Amino acid sequence: MTATVEQLRALTTAPAETLEFVPCAVCGSEDVTLLHRKASPEGEVFPIVRCTACGLVYVNPRRRQETLTAMYREAGYYENADDITSGYDDYLNDREILAIFFNQQLDTIERHAASRGRLLDVGCAVGFLLDEARRRGWHTAGVELSEFASSYARQQMHLDVRSKTLREAQYPAQHFDAIVMDDVVEHFGDPEAELREAWRISKSGGVLLIHTPNVESPWYALMRKHWVHLKPGEHLYYFSPSTLARLLRRVGFRVISARPCGKTTHVGYIIGRIKYYNRPVGELLQRLTARLPLVRRPFAFRSGEMEMLAVKP
Repeated sequence: MTATVEQLRALTTAPAETLEFVPCAVCGSEDVTLLHRKASPEGEVFPIVRCTACGLVYVNPRRRQETLTAMYREAGYYENADDITSGYDDYLNDREILAIFFNQQLDTIERHAASRGRLLDVGCAVGFLLDEARRRGWHTAGVELSEFASSYARQQMHLDVRSKTLREAQYPAQHFDAIVMDDVVEHFGDPEAELREAWRISKSGGVLLIHTPNVESPWYALMRKHWVHLKPGEHLYYFSPSTLARLLRRVGFRVISARPCGKTTHVGYIIGRIKYYNRPVGELLQRLTARLPLVRRPFAFRSGEMEMLAVKP
């Protein structure tokens, strides 16, 4: 049964003045069915809905963009091991496993890019992917809302990173040979507008690589409300290969491929994520495994993500 605005508002515990209602970002329909109610780590409950017209899954109502922007700008978003909030446990300490993943992505990009020219990382955090790309001969740039992360990228990594959104950065048209959006498209308040900007600043033949949770993955089918990527306080959209491809084609990209894709991880990282959902259990596991020699050994792991590759014709 279609859920009304009044019904969805009644299911939300966040203050009304912090919320906004939005139509479907893919087809514009306002008719939705309720899938889940889920709380953010901060304790605010949000409805997660599915568009009855195209199938897009998204949070509605959701936090206003100024609220989300303020959260992303906080230093604790990338280092919050002591607090159960949205964001990461200890991003800087995960460089080893992130570098493995980023080099795999760069391998994919380089199989399709015409040359190692200019590469932009949207939501680049502290710049680990940009640093790997620079080592391989790319001319790199990044945008990152977190002042902590963008300052680290500039001062410690000596990278060209702007503390802005993609649209605020105002890069020249047809400027980049490759653009990366790692775990960022699900955060966009207006994904179509951001993808249009990516198209505008891409060269003809330029590659766009997106990594994001896949709501049609077996992991979501199994875990449903308890899926690790279901974070309604910050993940606003849950794309499938078809809904994301539809959006990319509308703004002008040609979709090359879509495939299931996990990340390199280790036991320590997984325990940090467990603490995100159940602090006592996570802290107990951290104490029990702290001295184990294999706790930080990297291994490949999938939890329901996808990688989509597109090209500007």
